[in-house]
Amino acid sequence: MAKSADNQEAAFSRRNVLMGLGLLGASAVISPLAKASAVGVNRNFTSLEALQRGIDNSNVGDVLTLAPGIYADGQITVDRNGLTICAQTAGKVILNGSSQVTIKADNTIFSGFQFIDGESPGIVIKVSGSHNQLIDLNFSGYSAEKYINIEAGSQYNDVSYCNFENKPASAPIGNLVGVIPDENIPGFHRIRFCSFKNLPGPGGDYGNEPIRLGVGERSKYISRTIIENCYWENTGLGDSENISVKSRENVIRFCTFRNNKEGMLVFRNGNDNMAYGNTFIDAGGIRVKEANNIYCFNNYFENSGVGGRAGSVNFDYVPGNLQNINFLFNTFINSAPISLGGNGAVLNRWSNNLFSNKSGAIFQDINQGTKWLGNIYQGSSGLAPLSGLKQGAVKFTKKISDFYRPEASSVARSASISGFALPVMYPGLEPASPLSRDISKTLRPQKLSLWDVGAMQYLKVPTKATWLTSKTTGPRYLQAS
Repeated sequence: MAKSADNQEAAFSRRNVLMGLGLLGASAVISPLAKASAVGVNRNFTSLEALQRGIDNSNVGDVLTLAPGIYADGQITVDRNGLTICAQTAGKVILNGSSQVTIKADNTIFSGFQFIDGESPGIVIKVSGSHNQLIDLNFSGYSAEKYINIEAGSQYNDVSYCNFENKPASAPIGNLVGVIPDENIPGFHRIRFCSFKNLPGPGGDYGNEPIRLGVGERSKYISRTIIENCYWENTGLGDSENISVKSRENVIRFCTFRNNKEGMLVFRNGNDNMAYGNTFIDAGGIRVKEANNIYCFNNYFENSGVGGRAGSVNFDYVPGNLQNINFLFNTFINSAPISLGGNGAVLNRWSNNLFSNKSGAIFQDINQGTKWLGNIYQGSSGLAPLSGLKQGAVKFTKKISDFYRPEASSVARSASISGFALPVMYPGLEPASPLSRDISKTLRPQKLSLWDVGAMQYLKVPTKATWLTSKTTGPRYLQAS
């Protein structure tokens, strides 16, 4: 471990230092997550002990950097507000051994570190303060129960551009990123542009979920966490729930699940949640169990639920649940049969969805609690004829690295039907009317009668496919390598 500490003090802009380190783009905005003063001093350290002393004697706006190197068994506690703590060179500081970080303060920026091949008995980073940002962190092969836990009572914490992979199967069982909701205070946290990859294990209910929003006993609490623009690949052996939602009023949007045949996005416990603009290719799709008032729209499923244990869409009926589950304006291509949950479902609605299967039935586990409106399919539905489920020539085109898109002459063009339940964003989140744009964020026409059925609106020159990869998520210093 490097020793001693170098102290260089100079007035500077907190934002300019982060931009110089490559941790913020030119257009990045610290506010509203970090509202500390933008003026402080810059100090660099060459040991964890010196860094901790620096934290203990810092003031709002200070930037504390750690010199490149490998540091073991560090215990970092941040209890002073408004600090930036980062690697002097992003990605060149590795924390291993039993390193742990506790952030009790507000307005902290913690960025640029790698946690590789260490071993910690509990939680690697615990956040109980508010308005904190965890940026450009890489967790790989680290043996710990949990990597990041955001505690109840905190608000507006942001986890962005982080990577989580290869948690050892021998590690204590626990989710990688956890958000604990409070009984009275919505969290408004965000998890953005993160990647989750290559989790070993037996799959099923093993317990190493990449993200868990809440726990069963807190499933009635409002979280209002947004997961957006994140990427999953080969995580289903850690647990079959890529995202386990166990709280209320959360949003999962614009995420990509690829080559992930054993895992699904799961509304496990808790009402009033939504998922939109997500892409599932060669991956499990969406599962709903002990939940009501769920809205899933503008999602794209291709070969979803094929070749693994996960399905495309699965409803698992538990008494008192599966009420008011809404799937609208989604596209399904050559995916596994959609399970409607069998007897017990109440007032579920499928509206203006587009289905195309070359073989096999599109639906199974049929019930009387499902309503149909404006859906179009190509292939075999597996259902008796229904007025809200029409067979037609969809006519797709497909280019390399793109969606299956309806052609200009497709029956899906301007075919949507009104009367569906409209999703409305939860208080304090945006946008207010998320269905007004399609999966590619193309604005739909003002007249509903001109909306196309399915996840995307036809364009003569279509926008580029919106799915993400391991090169567009995770730490920026790894994206460039």
